[in-house]
Amino acid sequence: MICLSPDMDGGEMPLPMPSYGIHRIYAAALSAPSPVPREVRVFDLGRSNRAELSAAVSEFGPDLIGMSVYVWSTPGLLDLAVDLRAKLPEVTIVFGGPSARTELFDLPSYAARAAALDALCVGDGEAVIQDIIALETITRAGLATVGGLALRLPEGGWLRTAPARHIPMGEIPSPYAMGLMPAGAVAYLETYRGCPLGCRFCEWGVSRPARDVFDADYIAHEIAAFRRLEAPAVFLLDAGLNLNAGAFRNLVKAHAVDGFLAESLFWAEIYPTVIKEDHLEFLRDVGAAYLGVGLQSMDEAVLRAHDRPFEMTRFASAVDRLSQVAQLEVQIIMGLPGDTPEGFRRTLKFAMSLPVGSVRAYHCLVLPDALLTRARPEWAIEFEPDTLAMIANRDWSASAITAMRHELTDQAHRTGGSSGAYWWSFRQ
Repeated sequence: MICLSPDMDGGEMPLPMPSYGIHRIYAAALSAPSPVPREVRVFDLGRSNRAELSAAVSEFGPDLIGMSVYVWSTPGLLDLAVDLRAKLPEVTIVFGGPSARTELFDLPSYAARAAALDALCVGDGEAVIQDIIALETITRAGLATVGGLALRLPEGGWLRTAPARHIPMGEIPSPYAMGLMPAGAVAYLETYRGCPLGCRFCEWGVSRPARDVFDADYIAHEIAAFRRLEAPAVFLLDAGLNLNAGAFRNLVKAHAVDGFLAESLFWAEIYPTVIKEDHLEFLRDVGAAYLGVGLQSMDEAVLRAHDRPFEMTRFASAVDRLSQVAQLEVQIIMGLPGDTPEGFRRTLKFAMSLPVGSVRAYHCLVLPDALLTRARPEWAIEFEPDTLAMIANRDWSASAITAMRHELTDQAHRTGGSSGAYWWSFRQ
């Protein structure tokens, strides 16, 4: 199992944040019945250079390599896969994670190197890795029987297998319960998967049944593990604290069993226009240290074009109520198709008028399961293939995006904020 845990962009977060996705798959792999003895090991590229990691993996001599790829790690891990393919020609290499999508690896900058891969995991990784490990031998014919894969064809292109096997949420192995996560680091909590919204700019825009939730007992066991590990902060990974009613009820029940969330820093995203009193009561109780509130644009026509539900009057009211119980950060996007530089400046000015601790502007990215596959053709988007950063579109010229980047950097630092490669933070 290979991942990349990069240093925090901009150095804002001093707390250790281990890779969670790879440990989810690690836990599932260790829990899988296997017809033969097997050893599973995790390698993190963030702690070594590519040559060192390639040598270490080659010495281990695996027959299966799984890599967890995100937007920041895809180019480096793909280069590593090419290295390992040359050293281990018989090894099976499978990419999983949010960036493991055929549309990304068919891009001209990736297609040649993608020949080093055997498959992409496009279903729930826990089920896929267990079904691969259950094979007597890992062959191409065997992989074809595993659901949730896109198999790389020798002549190029991909062959989709059947849908991934469904694992009941309560049976998904927990790396916290299995003692695989480090002590003293930020802990990650899931209460459900997927998102009921379908915003075109967002990678979350793949819906799942609302019943795909972790029950209260499962969540309570996770929180108890966070206490044992003395986690300084708990990061709720859900698309939004309040976007799945059943999952939220289970979280409240689990918190009543062990109140550790109130003793640590609690970070979450929240969808502001469906705030209810029970959400506010929970946030008062845990003392949320950070709530991310997605505005993206104050132009309702822009958001409608991206299939984003939004009501300005309800948004402002919700932010006011939330600001009384938690530290808020309002998030906006620079370079959205349909928006304009003038419209973005109005959004930034409005966001900075709100009673929030900070405003964060993100450079628009053309992500898999989002604008990469769901952009409207008339938007005419252009993007940088490695970072997936928007270069230009129908409404933003390349020069306008470059100029806005300079403008935001100057404004952020002039007013005591900070910036990273693709974000700018404005303190209130």
